[in-house]
Amino acid sequence: ELENSENGEYETEVEKGGEVALEQFHITRLILPAFNVRVGHVIVPVGLTNTHHEPINFFGTSRPEGETSILPSTWHETGIEFYGTFGHRYSRFSYQALVVAGLNPNGFDRDTWVAGGKQGLFETDNFTSPAYVGRLNYEGVPGLRIGGYYCADAARNADKKQTYSSIGDAQVRIFTGDAQYRNRYFIARGNVVYGNLENSAGISAANGRLSNKSPYSRLTPIAKNAVSYAAEAGLNIQAFFNNKKKVPVIYPFARYE
Repeated sequence: ELENSENGEYETEVEKGGEVALEQFHITRLILPAFNVRVGHVIVPVGLTNTHHEPINFFGTSRPEGETSILPSTWHETGIEFYGTFGHRYSRFSYQALVVAGLNPNGFDRDTWVAGGKQGLFETDNFTSPAYVGRLNYEGVPGLRIGGYYCADAARNADKKQTYSSIGDAQVRIFTGDAQYRNRYFIARGNVVYGNLENSAGISAANGRLSNKSPYSRLTPIAKNAVSYAAEAGLNIQAFFNNKKKVPVIYPFARYE
């Protein structure tokens, strides 16, 4: 663990005891349909899969590879969330606005971009530079979800403050768009993720010099930009039979990413 009392060295000894890992733990205050507050450990609503990561929300036996290779999954952080719904029927929208703990650039690497920057390796998370997350969903058509945005200066959340002191800011900006539509006959989903990492060259150089005892991969160079896009569609075989009790729910599907 990272022990600040021992000059910030990475310790490798194993101590007795255990840990409790939380994916979600929060207190919600319902105020109005258009404005509510949630405080605690929450899911970060960036991308199609992260918020809807249970197996019933995608085809196949594993989560989509493209999106989950460059973003944390499941991505959950501590912070505060404001959310609500507004509009009526065909003009109905919902939104989420969050301030949560940002990513730690020590974990950024060549193979998984910023996915390894999710905090939680140690007893405490750094909240020196929070992340700002926003998402807007259009719900006028049942099952349709659209949009998402993430922004944070990751450099100041490093394990050791001086690691990136010479490179300045290291903003992580992630833009996502996704949609899903389903009816009794088929389900279709699609999403795109675009990310930009400011000062990626400086972070790459610093991460290559991390301690051999650090828990991070140190694989460089780290990309300045990352892109993922995917689409999938499945056909409900059961819907074409009159006696549905004798036919199991089967969805032959195709996926491209």
